[in-house]
Amino acid sequence: MALKLLKKLLFDRPLKNGVILNHQYKIEECLGMGGYGLVYLCTDILTQTPYVLKQLRSTKAKKEKEKVRFQQEIKLLKSIHHPQIPGFIDEFIIDGQAYYVMQFIEGENIEELLFFQKQPFTELMALRLISQLLEIIEYLHDHLIFHSDIRTPNIIINNGRLCLIDFGLAKQLTSEETEEIKVRKQDDFFDLGETLLFLLYSQYKGKKKKNGTWLEELTLTKEVTLLLKKLLGIDEEYQHTASIREDLNRAIQSVT
Repeated sequence: MALKLLKKLLFDRPLKNGVILNHQYKIEECLGMGGYGLVYLCTDILTQTPYVLKQLRSTKAKKEKEKVRFQQEIKLLKSIHHPQIPGFIDEFIIDGQAYYVMQFIEGENIEELLFFQKQPFTELMALRLISQLLEIIEYLHDHLIFHSDIRTPNIIINNGRLCLIDFGLAKQLTSEETEEIKVRKQDDFFDLGETLLFLLYSQYKGKKKKNGTWLEELTLTKEVTLLLKKLLGIDEEYQHTASIREDLNRAIQSVT
């Protein structure tokens, strides 16, 4: 374990600010370091356009399995065309190291808004944001693409418009892979419910009980409660996004 960590520190250091890749993309700052890739904010020096650049970790690039996975991620992003998902821009390899470039989405992620800025969201605001997120999931699932990492840091809001980022764990399946489709579909539905719960808790002012649940702590309409129970698998799970859309519309009506 210690050896693996040492290798990461030695070989997976982020690129320095100011480095120019492929004679075009200037590194501005490292935005994050995951277990599998490094993400940067960069500028296209030809157009002065900001982009996000992802680099496969050097230690991962030595393994054929990881290189194939990175190429699959690129292929997946190329196939997605949705206004609330960052568009694919470019890809290149330098000295055996793979990179790709995608649109930069301005705004703040929900984690930042909830836990650092302490921004409250009303029930109606939360449900309308979830409606936007469901629209993205509907598009992805229609193309048998499953995100598998719908979390508050991966959801960006800009002037009320929601965008979904980070497709590092996403996978596109074939219609024959029925069992994996079921599992991944439910994972995305659960994440949708958990995101709604985080938003709803932003207005909670009571004292959290040691073993209290959201059913005891939050005062919600029966329509919102039903939606959450089914998304989180407490009641019979949803099988299709269309059913979620129906219940979500009823929940929105119940709070307006």
